[in-house]
Amino acid sequence: MRNINRILFIVIILLSFGTSRASAQDVSYSQTYEAPMYISPSFTGLTNGTRIGLNYRNQWPGIGNVFQNYAISVDNFFEDFNSGFGLMWQCDNEGKGLVVDHDVSLLYAYEFSIGADIFIRPGLSFQFGQRKLDQSKMVSFTDITSDGHFTPGGSSMEIERTRKSRIDAATGVMAYNDDFWAGVAFDHLIQPDASFTDVSQKIGLKTTVFAGYRFTYEPSYRGSEPKTVTLAMNYKHQYSYNQLELSAFWYYAPIEIGVSYRGLFFNVAEELSNRDAIIPTIGINVGPLRVGYSYDMSISDLSTFGNGAHEISCIYRIIPPNVKKRSYKMKPVPCSEPIMGYSYNAKSSKKHAKRVGIRK
Repeated sequence: MRNINRILFIVIILLSFGTSRASAQDVSYSQTYEAPMYISPSFTGLTNGTRIGLNYRNQWPGIGNVFQNYAISVDNFFEDFNSGFGLMWQCDNEGKGLVVDHDVSLLYAYEFSIGADIFIRPGLSFQFGQRKLDQSKMVSFTDITSDGHFTPGGSSMEIERTRKSRIDAATGVMAYNDDFWAGVAFDHLIQPDASFTDVSQKIGLKTTVFAGYRFTYEPSYRGSEPKTVTLAMNYKHQYSYNQLELSAFWYYAPIEIGVSYRGLFFNVAEELSNRDAIIPTIGINVGPLRVGYSYDMSISDLSTFGNGAHEISCIYRIIPPNVKKRSYKMKPVPCSEPIMGYSYNAKSSKKHAKRVGIRK
Protein backbone atom coordinates (compact mmCIF):
# COMPACT_ATOMS: atom_id res chain seq x y z
CA MET A 1 0.00 0.00 0.00
CA ARG A 2 2.88 2.33 0.77
CA ASN A 3 4.30 1.83 -2.72
CA ILE A 4 0.89 2.36 -4.32
CA ASN A 5 0.51 5.65 -2.47
CA ARG A 6 3.97 6.73 -3.60
CA ILE A 7 3.11 5.90 -7.21
CA LEU A 8 -0.11 7.89 -6.94
CA PHE A 9 1.89 10.72 -5.44
CA ILE A 10 4.37 10.60 -8.33
CA VAL A 11 1.63 10.53 -10.95
CA ILE A 12 -0.10 13.53 -9.41
CA ILE A 13 3.16 15.46 -9.24
CA LEU A 14 3.88 14.63 -12.87
CA LEU A 15 0.43 15.81 -13.85
CA SER A 16 0.96 18.90 -11.75
CA PHE A 17 4.23 19.63 -13.49
CA GLY A 18 2.91 18.83 -16.93
CA THR A 19 -0.23 20.94 -16.68
CA SER A 20 1.15 23.53 -14.25
CA ARG A 21 -1.28 23.45 -11.34
CA ALA A 22 -0.54 27.05 -10.49
CA SER A 23 -1.40 28.18 -14.00
CA ALA A 24 -4.62 26.15 -13.97
CA GLN A 25 -6.08 27.29 -10.67
CA ASP A 26 -5.04 29.04 -7.48
CA VAL A 27 -5.09 27.52 -4.03
CA SER A 28 -8.43 27.75 -2.20
CA TYR A 29 -8.30 28.40 1.53
CA SER A 30 -11.11 26.68 3.40
CA GLN A 31 -11.13 29.37 6.09
CA THR A 32 -12.04 31.94 3.51
CA TYR A 33 -12.28 35.05 5.66
CA GLU A 34 -9.17 34.30 7.69
CA ALA A 35 -7.27 35.17 4.51
CA PRO A 36 -9.39 38.20 3.52
CA MET A 37 -6.90 39.99 1.27
CA TYR A 38 -6.47 36.76 -0.70
CA ILE A 39 -10.17 37.01 -1.63
CA SER A 40 -10.00 40.64 -2.74
CA PRO A 41 -7.80 43.70 -2.20
CA SER A 42 -11.01 45.46 -1.10
CA PHE A 43 -10.58 43.84 2.32
CA THR A 44 -7.27 45.65 2.87
CA GLY A 45 -7.38 47.68 6.07
CA LEU A 46 -10.88 46.52 6.97
CA THR A 47 -9.87 46.29 10.60
CA ASN A 48 -9.38 48.27 13.76
CA GLY A 49 -5.67 48.97 14.16
CA THR A 50 -3.07 46.72 12.58
CA ARG A 51 -4.03 43.17 11.63
CA ILE A 52 -1.45 40.40 11.30
CA GLY A 53 -2.51 37.11 9.71
CA LEU A 54 -0.92 33.68 9.40
CA ASN A 55 -2.32 30.83 7.31
CA TYR A 56 -1.17 27.25 6.74
CA ARG A 57 -2.84 24.62 4.54
CA ASN A 58 -1.77 21.00 4.09
CA GLN A 59 -3.71 19.40 1.24
CA TRP A 60 -3.87 15.64 0.61
CA PRO A 61 -1.57 14.56 3.48
CA GLY A 62 -2.49 10.93 2.72
CA ILE A 63 -0.23 10.94 -0.35
CA GLY A 64 2.86 12.54 1.08
CA ASN A 65 1.91 16.18 1.80
CA VAL A 66 1.61 16.91 -1.91
CA PHE A 67 0.55 20.55 -1.60
CA GLN A 68 1.37 22.88 1.29
CA ASN A 69 0.53 26.57 1.38
CA TYR A 70 1.71 29.33 3.69
CA ALA A 71 0.66 32.97 3.92
CA ILE A 72 1.66 35.93 6.09
CA SER A 73 -0.15 39.26 5.84
CA VAL A 74 -0.27 42.61 7.58
CA ASP A 75 -2.63 45.53 6.92
CA ASN A 76 -3.78 48.76 8.53
CA PHE A 77 -6.42 51.42 7.96
CA PHE A 78 -5.25 55.07 7.84
CA GLU A 79 -8.19 57.22 8.88
CA ASP A 80 -6.78 60.51 7.57
CA PHE A 81 -6.70 59.09 4.05
CA ASN A 82 -9.75 56.79 4.24
CA SER A 83 -7.34 54.15 2.94
CA GLY A 84 -6.10 50.71 3.84
CA PHE A 85 -2.61 49.48 2.99
CA GLY A 86 -1.41 45.89 3.21
CA LEU A 87 1.42 43.51 2.44
CA MET A 88 1.01 39.77 1.85
CA TRP A 89 3.49 36.96 1.24
CA GLN A 90 2.43 33.52 0.03
CA CYS A 91 4.30 30.29 -0.60
CA ASP A 92 2.88 27.36 -2.57
CA ASN A 93 4.99 24.22 -2.05
CA GLU A 94 4.19 21.38 -4.48
CA GLY A 95 5.67 17.92 -4.13
CA LYS A 96 7.86 18.52 -1.07
CA GLY A 97 9.89 21.21 -2.78
CA LEU A 98 9.65 20.02 -6.37
CA VAL A 99 7.94 23.25 -7.38
CA VAL A 100 7.91 26.22 -4.98
CA ASP A 101 6.02 29.39 -5.79
CA HIS A 102 6.59 32.63 -3.84
CA ASP A 103 4.32 35.65 -4.22
CA VAL A 104 4.56 39.10 -2.60
CA SER A 105 1.61 41.49 -2.93
CA LEU A 106 1.24 45.18 -2.12
CA LEU A 107 -2.44 46.00 -1.56
CA TYR A 108 -4.51 49.16 -1.29
CA ALA A 109 -8.20 49.91 -0.68
CA TYR A 110 -10.12 53.18 -0.46
CA GLU A 111 -13.33 53.51 1.57
CA PHE A 112 -16.21 55.94 1.07
CA SER A 113 -19.88 55.98 2.05
CA ILE A 114 -22.92 56.26 -0.20
CA GLY A 115 -25.34 56.69 2.67
CA ALA A 116 -25.55 56.61 6.42
CA ASP A 117 -24.94 52.87 6.64
CA ILE A 118 -23.47 51.62 3.33
CA PHE A 119 -19.78 51.77 2.50
CA ILE A 120 -17.96 51.09 -0.79
CA ARG A 121 -14.38 49.81 -1.00
CA PRO A 122 -12.54 49.61 -4.35
CA GLY A 123 -9.17 47.90 -4.06
CA LEU A 124 -6.04 47.17 -6.05
CA SER A 125 -2.97 44.99 -5.61
CA PHE A 126 0.33 44.57 -7.40
CA GLN A 127 2.19 41.28 -7.15
CA PHE A 128 5.67 39.96 -7.76
CA GLY A 129 6.11 36.20 -7.92
CA GLN A 130 8.79 33.66 -8.58
CA ARG A 131 8.35 29.96 -9.36
CA LYS A 132 11.26 27.56 -8.79
CA LEU A 133 11.79 23.98 -9.93
CA ASP A 134 14.13 21.58 -8.08
CA GLN A 135 15.23 19.04 -10.69
CA SER A 136 16.78 16.79 -8.05
CA LYS A 137 13.26 16.00 -6.81
CA MET A 138 11.83 15.20 -10.24
CA VAL A 139 10.73 11.64 -10.99
CA SER A 140 9.68 10.23 -14.35
CA PHE A 141 8.00 6.92 -15.18
CA THR A 142 11.37 5.55 -16.36
CA ASP A 143 12.69 5.99 -12.81
CA ILE A 144 10.02 3.67 -11.33
CA THR A 145 10.91 -0.01 -10.96
CA SER A 146 8.49 -2.89 -11.55
CA ASP A 147 7.95 -3.38 -7.80
CA GLY A 148 6.81 0.22 -7.32
CA HIS A 149 10.07 1.75 -6.05
CA PHE A 150 11.85 4.62 -7.76
CA THR A 151 15.52 4.93 -8.59
CA PRO A 152 17.45 7.30 -6.29
CA GLY A 153 19.34 10.20 -7.74
CA GLY A 154 16.56 12.11 -9.41
CA SER A 155 14.99 12.05 -12.81
CA SER A 156 16.82 11.84 -16.10
CA MET A 157 14.65 14.66 -17.46
CA GLU A 158 16.49 17.90 -18.15
CA ILE A 159 14.84 21.32 -17.92
CA GLU A 160 16.87 24.30 -19.10
CA ARG A 161 14.96 26.90 -17.08
CA THR A 162 14.33 26.18 -13.38
CA ARG A 163 13.25 29.66 -12.27
CA LYS A 164 10.46 31.89 -13.59
CA SER A 165 9.62 35.42 -12.35
CA ARG A 166 6.43 37.32 -13.01
CA ILE A 167 4.48 40.46 -12.20
CA ASP A 168 0.73 40.53 -11.83
CA ALA A 169 -2.17 42.63 -10.57
CA ALA A 170 -5.65 42.26 -9.08
CA THR A 171 -8.59 44.55 -8.46
CA GLY A 172 -11.96 44.37 -6.75
CA VAL A 173 -14.81 46.31 -5.21
CA MET A 174 -17.17 45.54 -2.34
CA ALA A 175 -20.12 47.09 -0.53
CA TYR A 176 -20.97 46.44 3.11
CA ASN A 177 -22.86 47.65 6.13
CA ASP A 178 -23.52 46.27 9.61
CA ASP A 179 -25.27 43.16 8.36
CA PHE A 180 -24.25 42.32 4.80
CA TRP A 181 -21.34 42.39 2.40
CA ALA A 182 -21.05 41.71 -1.32
CA GLY A 183 -18.33 42.18 -3.89
CA VAL A 184 -16.42 40.97 -6.90
CA ALA A 185 -12.67 40.60 -7.52
CA PHE A 186 -10.51 39.92 -10.58
CA ASP A 187 -7.08 38.37 -10.08
CA HIS A 188 -4.24 37.74 -12.56
CA LEU A 189 -5.15 40.73 -14.71
CA ILE A 190 -1.82 40.49 -16.54
CA GLN A 191 -2.07 36.69 -16.93
CA PRO A 192 1.70 36.08 -16.78
CA ASP A 193 3.41 32.99 -18.16
CA ALA A 194 4.34 30.46 -15.44
CA SER A 195 5.89 27.79 -17.66
CA PHE A 196 9.48 26.54 -17.29
CA THR A 197 9.56 25.61 -20.98
CA ASP A 198 8.96 27.35 -24.29
CA VAL A 199 5.35 26.15 -24.22
CA SER A 200 3.33 29.04 -22.79
CA GLN A 201 1.18 28.30 -19.72
CA LYS A 202 -0.42 31.56 -18.71
CA ILE A 203 -2.06 31.96 -15.33
CA GLY A 204 -5.75 32.35 -16.11
CA LEU A 205 -7.87 35.29 -15.02
CA LYS A 206 -9.67 34.44 -11.78
CA THR A 207 -13.06 35.94 -11.04
CA THR A 208 -14.40 35.80 -7.48
CA VAL A 209 -17.91 36.76 -6.39
CA PHE A 210 -18.55 36.86 -2.65
CA ALA A 211 -21.48 37.84 -0.44
CA GLY A 212 -23.06 37.15 2.90
CA TYR A 213 -25.47 38.21 5.58
CA ARG A 214 -25.21 38.18 9.38
CA PHE A 215 -28.22 37.65 11.61
CA THR A 216 -28.00 38.96 15.16
CA TYR A 217 -30.34 36.93 17.32
CA GLU A 218 -29.13 38.44 20.60
CA PRO A 219 -27.70 41.98 20.52
CA SER A 220 -24.81 43.15 22.65
CA TYR A 221 -25.61 44.14 26.21
CA ARG A 222 -23.42 46.22 28.50
CA GLY A 223 -20.35 45.72 26.38
CA SER A 224 -20.86 42.02 25.67
CA GLU A 225 -20.49 40.74 22.13
CA PRO A 226 -23.66 39.99 20.12
CA LYS A 227 -24.64 36.40 19.32
CA THR A 228 -24.88 35.89 15.58
CA VAL A 229 -25.44 33.45 12.74
CA THR A 230 -23.68 34.29 9.47
CA LEU A 231 -24.40 32.88 6.01
CA ALA A 232 -21.76 33.33 3.29
CA MET A 233 -21.22 32.53 -0.38
CA ASN A 234 -17.98 32.50 -2.37
CA TYR A 235 -17.86 31.63 -6.08
CA LYS A 236 -14.70 31.35 -8.19
CA HIS A 237 -14.12 30.92 -11.90
CA GLN A 238 -10.70 30.34 -13.46
CA TYR A 239 -10.22 28.87 -16.92
CA SER A 240 -12.96 26.22 -17.16
CA TYR A 241 -12.84 25.57 -13.42
CA ASN A 242 -15.81 26.65 -11.31
CA GLN A 243 -16.04 26.47 -7.54
CA LEU A 244 -18.89 27.37 -5.21
CA GLU A 245 -18.56 27.55 -1.45
CA LEU A 246 -21.56 27.94 0.86
CA SER A 247 -20.94 28.51 4.58
CA ALA A 248 -22.76 29.02 7.84
CA PHE A 249 -21.18 30.26 11.10
CA TRP A 250 -22.55 30.44 14.62
CA TYR A 251 -20.80 32.82 17.01
CA TYR A 252 -21.15 32.67 20.76
CA ALA A 253 -18.17 34.46 22.31
CA PRO A 254 -15.45 33.38 22.45
CA ILE A 255 -16.16 30.43 20.11
CA GLU A 256 -17.27 30.37 16.51
CA ILE A 257 -18.35 27.11 14.85
CA GLY A 258 -18.96 26.82 11.12
CA VAL A 259 -19.52 24.38 8.30
CA SER A 260 -19.00 24.86 4.56
CA TYR A 261 -19.84 22.96 1.40
CA ARG A 262 -17.45 23.31 -1.52
CA GLY A 263 -18.48 22.13 -4.95
CA LEU A 264 -21.27 22.47 -7.47
CA PHE A 265 -24.67 20.81 -7.23
CA PHE A 266 -24.38 19.31 -10.70
CA ASN A 267 -21.77 17.33 -12.62
CA VAL A 268 -19.60 19.14 -15.14
CA ALA A 269 -19.69 15.96 -17.25
CA GLU A 270 -21.71 12.79 -17.15
CA GLU A 271 -18.99 10.82 -15.38
CA LEU A 272 -17.27 13.69 -13.56
CA SER A 273 -18.56 14.88 -10.20
CA ASN A 274 -17.85 18.42 -9.00
CA ARG A 275 -18.66 17.83 -5.33
CA ASP A 276 -15.46 18.53 -3.43
CA ALA A 277 -15.72 18.68 0.36
CA ILE A 278 -17.65 19.32 3.56
CA ILE A 279 -15.57 21.59 5.81
CA PRO A 280 -16.17 21.92 9.57
CA THR A 281 -14.45 24.92 11.17
CA ILE A 282 -13.84 26.08 14.72
CA GLY A 283 -12.38 29.37 15.88
CA ILE A 284 -11.48 30.69 19.33
CA ASN A 285 -11.20 34.41 20.05
CA VAL A 286 -9.22 35.66 23.02
CA GLY A 287 -8.96 39.43 23.10
CA PRO A 288 -7.16 40.57 19.92
CA LEU A 289 -6.13 37.00 19.03
CA ARG A 290 -8.10 34.49 16.96
CA VAL A 291 -6.99 30.95 16.17
CA GLY A 292 -8.94 28.77 13.73
CA TYR A 293 -8.81 25.19 12.49
CA SER A 294 -10.66 23.48 9.66
CA TYR A 295 -10.61 20.07 8.01
CA ASP A 296 -11.69 19.31 4.45
CA MET A 297 -13.77 16.12 4.54
CA SER A 298 -13.42 15.17 0.88
CA ILE A 299 -16.53 13.77 -0.81
CA SER A 300 -14.88 13.45 -4.22
CA ASP A 301 -13.02 10.46 -5.63
CA LEU A 302 -9.87 11.68 -3.86
CA SER A 303 -11.41 10.76 -0.50
CA THR A 304 -10.09 7.20 -0.86
CA PHE A 305 -6.43 8.23 -0.61
CA GLY A 306 -6.08 12.01 -0.23
CA ASN A 307 -7.17 12.37 3.42
CA GLY A 308 -8.67 15.81 2.78
CA ALA A 309 -6.83 18.89 3.99
CA HIS A 310 -5.88 20.48 7.30
CA GLU A 311 -5.85 24.24 7.69
CA ILE A 312 -4.74 26.48 10.56
CA SER A 313 -5.14 30.24 10.77
CA CYS A 314 -4.13 32.91 13.24
CA ILE A 315 -5.12 36.57 13.27
CA TYR A 316 -3.79 39.12 15.75
CA ARG A 317 -4.94 42.73 15.94
CA ILE A 318 -2.79 45.46 17.44
CA ILE A 319 -5.31 47.99 18.74
CA PRO A 320 -4.20 51.64 18.95
CA PRO A 321 -3.95 52.66 22.63
CA ASN A 322 -6.12 55.77 22.09
CA VAL A 323 -8.90 54.01 20.18
CA LYS A 324 -11.45 54.44 23.01
CA LYS A 325 -10.98 58.21 22.93
CA ARG A 326 -11.97 58.60 19.30
CA SER A 327 -15.37 59.91 18.30
CA TYR A 328 -15.97 57.73 15.25
CA LYS A 329 -17.87 54.48 15.50
CA MET A 330 -16.31 51.07 15.14
CA LYS A 331 -18.05 49.65 12.13
CA PRO A 332 -18.16 45.86 12.39
CA VAL A 333 -17.34 43.79 9.37
CA PRO A 334 -20.33 41.46 9.01
CA CYS A 335 -18.49 38.56 7.41
CA SER A 336 -17.80 36.68 10.61
CA GLU A 337 -17.12 39.62 12.91
CA PRO A 338 -14.61 38.00 15.27
CA ILE A 339 -12.62 36.70 12.32
CA MET A 340 -12.32 39.98 10.49
CA GLY A 341 -12.11 42.38 13.41
CA TYR A 342 -13.48 45.89 12.97
CA SER A 343 -13.08 48.73 10.54
CA TYR A 344 -13.86 52.27 11.41
CA ASN A 345 -15.06 55.38 9.62
CA ALA A 346 -14.75 58.95 10.83
CA LYS A 347 -18.26 59.89 9.69
CA SER A 348 -19.95 57.18 11.75
CA SER A 349 -22.32 57.80 14.61
CA LYS A 350 -21.75 57.52 18.35
CA LYS A 351 -24.86 55.39 18.73
CA HIS A 352 -23.28 52.46 16.96
CA ALA A 353 -20.08 52.80 18.98
CA LYS A 354 -22.09 52.33 22.13
CA ARG A 355 -23.97 49.35 20.68
CA VAL A 356 -20.78 47.39 19.98
CA GLY A 357 -19.30 48.21 23.34
CA ILE A 358 -16.80 50.88 22.30
CA ARG A 359 -16.50 53.78 24.74
CA LYS A 360 -15.12 57.19 24.03
